[in-house]
Amino acid sequence: MSNNKINLRIKGDKVIWIVYLLFMLISLVLVFSSMGKTVYENRGGNIFGMFIKHFFLLTAGFLATYISHLINYKYYSKYSNIMYGGSVLLLAITLFIGEIFGKAASRWIVLPFIGQFQPSEIVKYLLIIYVANRLSTLKEGIKDRKNFLILTGQIAFVAILIFPENFSTAFLLFCCCFVMLFIAGAKIKHMLSVIGLGAAVLFAVFIVHEINPEIIERSGTWVNRIDSFINNDKTEYNQPNIATMAIATGGILGKGIGNTEQGRFLSESHNDFIFAIILEEGGLLLGVAIIILYIILFYRAIKISRNALGLFGSYLAIGIGLIIILQAMINIMVATTLIPVTGQTLPFISYGGTSLLFSSVGLGLLLSIDARSNKSKIELEKKIIDSEKKIIDSEKKITDSEKNETVTESDKEDINTNRNESNN
Repeated sequence: MSNNKINLRIKGDKVIWIVYLLFMLISLVLVFSSMGKTVYENRGGNIFGMFIKHFFLLTAGFLATYISHLINYKYYSKYSNIMYGGSVLLLAITLFIGEIFGKAASRWIVLPFIGQFQPSEIVKYLLIIYVANRLSTLKEGIKDRKNFLILTGQIAFVAILIFPENFSTAFLLFCCCFVMLFIAGAKIKHMLSVIGLGAAVLFAVFIVHEINPEIIERSGTWVNRIDSFINNDKTEYNQPNIATMAIATGGILGKGIGNTEQGRFLSESHNDFIFAIILEEGGLLLGVAIIILYIILFYRAIKISRNALGLFGSYLAIGIGLIIILQAMINIMVATTLIPVTGQTLPFISYGGTSLLFSSVGLGLLLSIDARSNKSKIELEKKIIDSEKKIIDSEKKITDSEKNETVTESDKEDINTNRNESNN
């Protein structure tokens, strides 16, 4: 019975667990109070049906985190090549047979008994696992030009498959993996050449759009969003302006939870623009508190990365931390109208199935890295303590022997052996 209790205990960084639970609590309250327009447009006014679904998704996310944190993260490195191949296949399927569900982009495929599934969300973590494994096994290291170009090309290929229907996710994932290469020691001149090439590609996309907007289906949406951001008419009744009004009326302390007014007019108030509702209802105080929670989470990820056993765990931890904090930054900057609308959710808080579930799995991986590192440290400390005990016993034996003037060579060899083991 006692063994079962031990097996059910949570492992890994307790601070991350606390932050995660706080996010879940905030999500429950804020999503419920911000569903407004979406509920009446798509659910016939049944707010409780949508809330129950979100509660179920949060519960499933927690279970996903718990289960994944029990699995030894090192197992994933063995199958990283399969993960990469599966990612490419999954994205290719999405491009060709993905279906549109009330959105302007074919980002979804339909699975029996599951429904809508967004492949790019799982691909984010599969690619991070692959990149972490490659960085930890490259013989010549990422400083080698050939290794850098091959791995960057593999990252870019996945990003290109996501790019046509989800530019923001492609950009987010590429930036995250690119930062991982920098942390691993990639040369600045190599990285600058890739950045220059990327800028040229984006410029080419813009030129193609100007010549014929139908060649790249989503290019019109991207250009319109950028144009609306640069030349925004403050009197126009659009989503960014409504979000601005929500933030402006929130003040420092906010209107109080459940007292949103602009949430009834924001079509994505529970998702892309939930941070605007947070600032309206909870004020600047709650908004800053949530940003601090994300910073704490990223700091703990850096700490786990530094303490990880082996390069794979170290790169994987920093990759997971990066993808979460960068996605949070993008969502917050969109909601506060600092950048154009992108469609990225606020990790662990926004309403959303696939994003929430796989972000939870990623967090479980991070906790698994920390749990295994702590376990190894405890085992090492135990060995050191055992060696020290052996030394004390051997010294005591020699002391007793010296008193009796019967010191043997085997006694001296024992104490020297124990000292060597302790030093090792």
